[in-house]
Formats: sequence, C-alpha cells, structure tokens
Amino acid sequence: MTKFSNSRFLGKESQKEFGSLVLLDQLMRYELLYKEKEDLEETIYNLEEVVSNLKKGFFHSEEQDQELNLEKDELSEAKDALSQVEKEMLGNEKLRINIALAEKDEEGLEPFLRFLEERGVLIVGDDDYYQPTKKGEELYRQLVEQLESYVFHFDVFSYVDLDEGSFGDPNRDLLEGDQWSDLRVAVAEFKGIDPFRLVFLAMMSEDKFFENPDWKFDLSLGTLFDEMENIVQAQISIDDLSYKDGDGIVSGEDVIRDIIEQGKILVNQKRKMKIETNKKSEIEVLPDEDIITNNFYW
Repeated sequence: MTKFSNSRFLGKESQKEFGSLVLLDQLMRYELLYKEKEDLEETIYNLEEVVSNLKKGFFHSEEQDQELNLEKDELSEAKDALSQVEKEMLGNEKLRINIALAEKDEEGLEPFLRFLEERGVLIVGDDDYYQPTKKGEELYRQLVEQLESYVFHFDVFSYVDLDEGSFGDPNRDLLEGDQWSDLRVAVAEFKGIDPFRLVFLAMMSEDKFFENPDWKFDLSLGTLFDEMENIVQAQISIDDLSYKDGDGIVSGEDVIRDIIEQGKILVNQKRKMKIETNKKSEIEVLPDEDIITNNFYW
C-alpha cells in the first residue's frame, strides 16, 4: 500500500458526493420501514389464512391445538411488530422530501436532489415525494457495506496507546485521558484510502450529521462537513509517529506498519470469534476491507 497523496482539504466534488449520500441515507430510513411494513402485512395475511384453516372442524387433536396456538402466537407477534413499525413511520415522516420543497428550495437541497434525480438514484413518486429507485437502493447497500467494513476493520485503531503499544478495549479500558491516540486517519492514508471517506463513515455510523436539527440548512450552506474536515486535519499524520531511539530515527511509516500488523491480529481474532459464534447457524459474510476503497457508481 502507498501513502494517500491527496491534501487534507475536502473538495467540492467530495462534498457533493457525501451530501448526496446523507440525503439518500435519510430517505432510505423511511423506505426500509415501508418495505418492512409491506413484508409484515403479507406475513399477517398468510398467518391469518393458516389460523383460519386450523380452526376448521369441531374436533382437534392435541397436536393440532398446539399448532394452532403456535400460529396464533406468531400472528400476535407479527401484528405487534406491524404496529411498532407504523409508529416509527409516523415518527420518521419528517425524513421524507416533497417535490414542493425542491421547487421552493426552502432548505437549499435542490442541487443535491437534482444530482440524485439526474443519475437515476431518486424519482418523484405518485404522492409527490422523492423516493429511491432500484439504483438508489443498490447505492445504499454499498454504503451499508462500507459502514460495516469500517466498523470491523478500523474501529480498532480509534484508541492506541503508543507508549505501551496496546489497543484500547471499550469493554475493559476507561478510554479517557491523553494516553490514547486516534490513528484511523493515519492508517487510512498509509493504506491509500481517502481519509475523508473513513471519517465520513465514522460519523455516519454514529449519526453525527443528524445531531443538529438544522442539518439540511448546514448541508445547503456547505458547512455540514466542517467538523469532518477539522477532524481529518487535526488527526495524527504518519510523519508525526516517527521517533528517535538508540539506533537512530524510526520512521513514521515503520511505526504505522507495525501498528497495522498488530491491529490485523485483533481483527482476525474478532473474525474468528464471529465465525465461532455463528457456526451453528448460517455464517454471515464478513465485510472485506477493500470495500471502503470502492467508488460509488452514480
């Protein structure tokens, strides 16, 4: 891997891409609830048919009564789940964007919406609300894969004790104080990964962009990603890791290379534990680190 050569300043094109992904994420949160609602409605319809058939007749065996009770329990659980999803949909109604908003451009989102619509990521539905297309759903799937890959491969470098040569464990260590260094950006740069993409994924995974209720206004002003840019610029660089010992100067590249190798050991341990946890069921596909380097195909 080679060191990432770009500067630590966020370009306009990257702002447009990240802003579009933030909007897509918001719209998909509602769409996923809508799809879950449809699936639950179909499940309820099928279970009601099964329960109705099991109720037929005057005499039932003990096994038939047990089966009926099990199906009725499943039906009750499905109805409870549907009720919860419908409540969440009402609470997330604000995530939807009506075309009237784009026409009035009250929040300055029109350039992002036009960008997504021109690339076939969004369409305006019959109810005049923007909704993701199949291409939009595929882009969102790519984003989710990148988020999973980030959490799996890079979280381990969030807290590194450079003096002790150890990694912080949130289940064991009090992750406070000056002993811990965040090396995620340095690791990304060494691996040739855009550090802005890494920090974007970190902030997305923690819902940082949506903490401010005026995030749409910040997006339109171009200030939504100021914190992200500040984080990248403030992070330790590879050169900052160099030090002098009895044999001379140890380069930052040698230091980060060693840290990455140690981090890989921890990641492989996590992978092994995950596989062992799921060995009695279908083993999920663990995210590949290279997914983060994939570009989105707008």
